[in-house]
Amino acid sequence: MKNIRFTFLALLICNLSFSQKKRTDSIKKSNIKKVDTTSTILKTSLFKMHPNPAKDKLFILGTNRIKSIELINILGKQVATYHFNKSIIKIDVSELKKDIYIIKVIDENDKVETKRLVIE
Repeated sequence: MKNIRFTFLALLICNLSFSQKKRTDSIKKSNIKKVDTTSTILKTSLFKMHPNPAKDKLFILGTNRIKSIELINILGKQVATYHFNKSIIKIDVSELKKDIYIIKVIDENDKVETKRLVIE
């Protein structure tokens, strides 16, 4: 009876080691693609704004100093232009009519970014 148990354990161990070797061989042979991470460029936003939609005040936080801000209505007409030299800005938008606008921000490095702004 001990011989049968020993034989069973020996077969079990051999089968496990054989199956593990077989799995690693199949992993080595599998088609693993190398990913090139050096060419990935992450775009960082020049500014964040809140609240959006806005009613009375709009707060803008720039990653760099903001040189100018333009508000453009949906028809493409420039509604307002603001000039600054700071990174934290509060704009009174209570005079603007309820509409969808494009806000165009130019930072101190002359980088430009536009976002959609809703005025309620």
